[in-house]
Order: sequence, then C-alpha cells, then structure tokens
Amino acid sequence: MPSPLSGGTEKKERKALPPLARSPPFSAFGVSLDSSVFSPEDSWRARRYQMRRLGLGVGADVLAFAVTAAFLAFAPRGGWPWAGGLPPLAGALYLALMLAARAGATLPLDYLSGFRLPHSAGLSNQTPGGWLFDQAKGFALQLILGGLAAAALIWVMMVRPAGWWWVAGLLGGGLGAVLALIGPVLLAPLFFRFKPISDSVLADRLAALLRRTRARVRGGVWEMDLSRKSKAANAALVGWGPSRRVVLSDTLLAEYTGEEVEAVLAHEVAHQLGRHIPQMLIVQGALLFSGLYLAEWLLARPAGLGWMGISLPGSSEPASLPAVWLTLSVWGSVWTPVLRAHARRLERGCDAFAVENTRGTGGLASALEKLCRKNLADPSPPRWVVGLFHTHPAPADRIRWARQRESRE
Repeated sequence: MPSPLSGGTEKKERKALPPLARSPPFSAFGVSLDSSVFSPEDSWRARRYQMRRLGLGVGADVLAFAVTAAFLAFAPRGGWPWAGGLPPLAGALYLALMLAARAGATLPLDYLSGFRLPHSAGLSNQTPGGWLFDQAKGFALQLILGGLAAAALIWVMMVRPAGWWWVAGLLGGGLGAVLALIGPVLLAPLFFRFKPISDSVLADRLAALLRRTRARVRGGVWEMDLSRKSKAANAALVGWGPSRRVVLSDTLLAEYTGEEVEAVLAHEVAHQLGRHIPQMLIVQGALLFSGLYLAEWLLARPAGLGWMGISLPGSSEPASLPAVWLTLSVWGSVWTPVLRAHARRLERGCDAFAVENTRGTGGLASALEKLCRKNLADPSPPRWVVGLFHTHPAPADRIRWARQRESRE
C-alpha cells in the first residue's frame, strides 16, 4: 500500500531483503508472472510469499482435520466420571481437549505462516511475545464460545434425539448473528485499538461520500492501529445494525491520498448498500442447517460407514462432537468454491460502485496497486488458486479494469 518506490530506493531495499526476495527462474509453479504491477523480480517475490503462505495454511488445515478424525476414531465413547455424569459438561470438556490438541498440532505451522514468514518478507512488526499473546487470546475465545456451543449441542441431542438438527441450527444461527453484532464492539478491541479518524479534512470528505451514496453506516468510520503489528494495509465493513462500521487501518490512512481513501471507502460502502453481510449470514445459516441435517442422518446410522472402518458414536455422546465437526467441515468445503466465486462477483460490483461514486478520480486503481505492493499480494495468482481460495478477483485484473473504467468516467 505504500507509494511506489523510486528506482534508487528499490535497489537499496532489495540488497537488504532476506532470501525470500531472491529471484529464481520465473517459470515457478508452471505459471507466468504478471509484471504490470510489480517488476518481474518483485512479482516472483510476491508469488513465492503467497504460495508459501497458502501451503502452510493448507497444511495446518489438513493437520487439524486429521487430529479431529483421530478424536473420532480413538477417543472413548460415553461420558467421563470426572464430568460429574453431566453429558453437556462432558461435551464441553471433550471439545476443549480437541481444540487444545488441534492448536498444539498446528502451532508450528501457524508460527511459520503467521510470524516467521511475514517477518522474512518485511511485513510484520510483531514481537514473538505479542504474537503468542494474540494466539492465546484467540484460543481462549475458542474455548469459551466453543465450550458453550458444545454443551448446548449435547443438551439438544439429549432432549430431542430425533430432529435435533434444526434446533441446533437455530441456536447456531443465532450465535453467529450475535457474534457478528458484538464482534466489532467487544471482540475486535481485544486485538486492536480503534478511534475515530483524526484528520478532519479527510473525515469531512468521507462523510460527504456517505451522504452522497445514502449509506447507513450507523457505527461510523474508524481507524485501526494495524501498524502495531503489521506493515500491511486493510479496510473492511464489519458488523450489522447498530454495530455496522467501516474500519480503515492506520497504515492505509497514513500513506494514501484522499482520493484513494475515498475510493476504498466507496468500495466498502457498496457492501452495505448491497446487503452483503445479511446475505452472508443467510448463506452460512443455510449451510449450517443442511450440514447438521447431514450429521444427524449419519449419526442415526452408526454402521453406515463400517465399510470405511469408521465407527460412529451415538448422537448424544460427547464423542459425536468430532463427527459433527468433520461433517460440517467437509460439507462446507464442498460449497466453498461456489461461495467464493459468488464473493468475487460481489467484489467486482463493489469496484464498479467505487468508480462510479468517486467521479473517475483514478483513486481506486491507484489504491488497489498500492495495496498490492503494500501487502505483497500476487498480482496474477494461478487460476486454480483464485478459484479455490480467493474471495476477490486477481489484483492485476481489478487494477486493469479500474484503470479502463476510470479513464471513461
């Protein structure tokens, strides 16, 4: 997101860059590299960084899935004496053990992808202690929210052995809506500090955009102190109802022009006007309901997977939790490419809205190019990577489209 570097500065920094920046042959991964945003060497550096990050992330997901499958296959059935004979409590304890095992197994890969790799690319400001503290806070939230959800699920399974899926779906959907509501106000401040934008001129400009587009962002526009932890830049629309707000990182506000920040805000406002957050909650709810129905169907047929050597527990046993977890994970993965394709379509619409409502100032294309540089994004990732993992179109495609569209405004 920083301004493009001059040639002399680029050379100095390149000499000091760590091994990640070295430039091997440009045929890596069998895909040509884009040089319309970066130089060929920096395009390779971005490609290598993002592919390493992706590989570590997929590896952590596979490892976590394997740990969950191991809990399903080898953990004892029924409750535990030290749970006081209370199945909901046993369920919460069981999930806590499973989460701890997953976190312990993936910690080395999480460290590499979340701390070591960003530092090697010059993108992180975090200390090891700060990173571990954030991990601990995230894990504590998982234990609290996950434990409550697990206890509630086991209780629902007990009181309604047949048809528990739709009751659990209602409770899970309600929990998701509540978390989306309180997240920006109560949870996000556990990791970042927020304050109103201090630049009065910029604040007036952004307020004028909100009035012009008739956007209802009841929570306002906030600055987030991302620079304490990262050199990257970001912006997002979060929350719904009274907690809906646009969050802009301080790294973005410090290094972008007024036109660029306005274009970024216009893009985020388009998500609100298009009701994308409610759409997301509805789709996630539909996936949750259908996934829970599938889980109940499987648990009602414990011998159904015997040909695979898998013995399923009874539906009200704590050991059924990993079975439900794995079912939801697989079911979600099946639909993920479709949902991400839809998300990319929405992002293209938001880009069009931003260009139309910033009067073709060139701010969007410039902002996207700076974001690509600042965050070391791969300008043109392989198509299979975009299709399977990205919720946004390739940066180079977005930049080219924005330039063409802005030139006609």
